Amino acid sequence: MNTKDNPTLTRRNAFRGGLAGAAAIGAAALGAPQAQASTPNVPKSWDLDADVVCIGYGGAGAASAITAHDAGAKVIVLEKMPQGGGNTAVSLGGVLCPTNVEDAVTYITALYEFCHSEIDPALIRAYAELAVKNMDWLKGLKEGTQLAPYGGAGYPEVPGSAAIKKYGVRGKNRGATSAASNLWDLYTYAVEEQRKIQVLTSTPAKRLVTDAEGQVVGVIAERDGKEISVRARRGVILTTGGYEYDTAAKQNNLMGYPVYAIGNPGNTGDGIRMAQAAGAGLWHMNGVSGPLGIKVPEFDSALMMEFGQPGYIYVDRDGLRFRDERTVEAHSALLAVNFYDTGALRYPRIPCYGIFDEETRLKGPISVSVGLGYAGKRYAWSADNSAEIAKGWIKKGQTVAELAAAIKVDPANLQATLSRWNADIKNGEDTQFHRPVKAPATAGVAYQDRATPTWSAPLEKPPFYAVELWPSLLNTQGGPRRNVKGQVLDAFGEPIPRLYSAGEIGSMWGIIYQGAGNNAESIIFGQIAGKNAAIETPTG
Repeated sequence: MNTKDNPTLTRRNAFRGGLAGAAAIGAAALGAPQAQASTPNVPKSWDLDADVVCIGYGGAGAASAITAHDAGAKVIVLEKMPQGGGNTAVSLGGVLCPTNVEDAVTYITALYEFCHSEIDPALIRAYAELAVKNMDWLKGLKEGTQLAPYGGAGYPEVPGSAAIKKYGVRGKNRGATSAASNLWDLYTYAVEEQRKIQVLTSTPAKRLVTDAEGQVVGVIAERDGKEISVRARRGVILTTGGYEYDTAAKQNNLMGYPVYAIGNPGNTGDGIRMAQAAGAGLWHMNGVSGPLGIKVPEFDSALMMEFGQPGYIYVDRDGLRFRDERTVEAHSALLAVNFYDTGALRYPRIPCYGIFDEETRLKGPISVSVGLGYAGKRYAWSADNSAEIAKGWIKKGQTVAELAAAIKVDPANLQATLSRWNADIKNGEDTQFHRPVKAPATAGVAYQDRATPTWSAPLEKPPFYAVELWPSLLNTQGGPRRNVKGQVLDAFGEPIPRLYSAGEIGSMWGIIYQGAGNNAESIIFGQIAGKNAAIETPTG
């Protein structure tokens, strides 16, 4: 490639040359022998060879591999974990399928305007234009595939929300993660059975290989305890997910501590660091999808917590309510609890506590989402919550004072909080935060199976219970910024040659996220990245 025809490469190589020159001068000044500036370490021979290498085998990796393969490329998929699936397989499994492009653009754009995250209008339009075709794309993966609607916009008051529809794949699986399992079954059929694409599990990528011109030409990975080199003649697609399990990244990019995770433990920010080493610029690092979760010693990941009954409230570490609990949107709960009190030098809402009574306990599992997530898929919650009480996951008190002692909050505050709540609900109005007693007639339905006519109920029947709640990430949105071609951009906004991305890593979503948006993004930018990587001119 002639760098004179590519100003991006010229600038990048000049920058690298300047660094090499500075290093040589520094070495001379220290009396060290001068050495010629080194060139990137491209292996003399490769262990494996493909046109396109996808790093990560979740929904984005699957969609990228399928599309690249169908465009005529030989594809290899590298997966860090012993099995594929990523966050896709432990999500709710929903896919955003808007009814029309313009309303989808209006709605998504408005979410950025409300939260002031960095916006790329071209990405939003590209997303919307393919999102309306998501159902057709999924159905095309296997004859007979059916999808069912299950809800709409997470923010029904936002313009364009009527067009926002969420669908799940129907299939043999049952339970909270049935749609996710059905979706992942569809992907594995399309990738492994139908197309016979090579997938290497337990093979974590370690670093990208770049040539002297800054092109990404391969990947160094680890397999069976040894490093292997994988050549990518046309391109590499990063589909490694986010940084939910990287404590340092969370401390540097998010307010709130500790922040746990619900999704796949393989998401430790590997792809983000590899992209940075290749010169990528980052964006949306403070954007996350984070509900409240229950963190227990038995699992590294948290269990997702969403009350399905009206008889509950949230209190902080002082035993006080702090907001209308119904407005804690499932994907944005971190924003409800990450207030830092500079006077007390603490996060007073981390942890917070879900308070409920015996009547609520007997109505079924306290969370309508306990089956979601990595741990949730591995644990069967008891029908009446008794097993979790016995384990100590749910604290119990015959009186409010006993419960306050069990969770170490001020008993007078907790008693006053419950007394006010009960009096207010009996009088038909939450005078503190105005949480509706009955569902408003204009309320949108984000999840059809969770719609209830009553939103608030008294907490009077002893014993009383509390569950300790922590901000817990489903996924993160941030990472290397991409353009409408799926190319990863450097710190100056220019494409890094032959490097692409799709899915959660470097997502287009900012601080405010629409449910089912990431599974849709995996499909959309998986197609875009897979297609464009496959048509690159092969290297040497």
